[in-house]
Amino acid sequence: MKNIYSVIIIVLSNLNPVNLPAQPVISNNILTLEEAFDLVIQNSTQLKISGKNIALAKQQTETQKLSKLPSIYSGLNYGYISNADIWTPSFSDHQKGNIPHQFTQLSFTATETIFNGGKINNSILKSTLEEEVAILSFEKNTVDIKFLVAARYLDIYRLLNQRVVYINNCTLAEERLKNILVMQQQGMVTQNDVLRTKLIISDYQLAARKITNAINIVTTQLNVVLGLPDNVALIPDSSLLNIVQDQHSLTYFIETAYKENYELKIVATENIIAATNINILKSERLPEINIYTGSNLQRPFQNTIPAVDIFYNVWQAGISVRYNISSLYQTSKKIKAGLIRQEQVKQKGMFEKENVNVAIKTAFIKYQESKDELATVKNDLKSAVENYRIVEKKYFNQLALLTDLIDATNIKIEAELKVTNAEINVIYTWYQLLKSTGKI
Repeated sequence: MKNIYSVIIIVLSNLNPVNLPAQPVISNNILTLEEAFDLVIQNSTQLKISGKNIALAKQQTETQKLSKLPSIYSGLNYGYISNADIWTPSFSDHQKGNIPHQFTQLSFTATETIFNGGKINNSILKSTLEEEVAILSFEKNTVDIKFLVAARYLDIYRLLNQRVVYINNCTLAEERLKNILVMQQQGMVTQNDVLRTKLIISDYQLAARKITNAINIVTTQLNVVLGLPDNVALIPDSSLLNIVQDQHSLTYFIETAYKENYELKIVATENIIAATNINILKSERLPEINIYTGSNLQRPFQNTIPAVDIFYNVWQAGISVRYNISSLYQTSKKIKAGLIRQEQVKQKGMFEKENVNVAIKTAFIKYQESKDELATVKNDLKSAVENYRIVEKKYFNQLALLTDLIDATNIKIEAELKVTNAEINVIYTWYQLLKSTGKI
């Protein structure tokens, strides 16, 4: 297993003994997992959508800030005014009052809120917090998709190693077949041994072809996530198995998760949003004070009889106070709903913390278990290889049957596959532990 990666490169670069189609390689470049992470961050459609949520949240914050600026309005009316119809109170007498028919009005008004119980500031704060949630959601999505990439990347690595196991054993079986054919010519074995060996070779070739198809499928899935063409064959970096894994206690990982886990960060921010929303609702109970100024240029002047065809201008400035009386019986119910929402978010935080605790403990146990499994299957592989060597030697010395050799071969293959899977599983459970803490 030590030189398995060099074997993978040879297999992919040349036609192998079982005539399996080699996968296309772009400039024989090896893609590291960190490079795969960089690609998915650049090209992932899911992350691009999540990034738009950040841009939208930022723009909404900027929109809320505009509430601090004065509101300025202007208007221009131009039209026709009819003459005035005039009646006495009893409608017994009717007259016509001539009015200049051309009507022109130009108005300008500016209003600025100077007090509304902190509603504007709290609305800006709420929008800023929602922007923070969007950023945290993006970072959480980044962690999730990086873990997905890691899983697919490790799947390819595992399948390549499994493919090599079958190819190597196919080569051994073909060499064994040559020796069996020689022994058949000498009358030492029967045609049955030849046929059984050919069947085994065929099974190995079929297994290798199936794995090749699985590699193509997983590679296509990974290419879509990374934004690469479908025909790109990814060669994982063999140094992945030598990744430095920090040896820390379970307590360390739990404490790290409480600080770094994005679900917990999002819930904490949502709790502040809920409290801010209550402050916004409370501001409805307070009056709103504005300062205003305006100017109105108009023609004709209609406050006299008859109306005078002249332009006249009136301007005004002052302070307006407005109070929503209905808030006395409406706001309390809104605040009650806000408090229920705040309590709900707090409960959600406790629930997420429990989930994180369970996830960390599960991932930590699985990680320790994977390392123990790797040590065990490596020892089993040594025994399986030695057992195969002994049985093979006995067979060619006619001290064992072909069935014994087949059993020894199957045991060796199974042990090799277990080591391959166990090596990858250690890395997989390590990244799963990192994902639970939010630190991939």
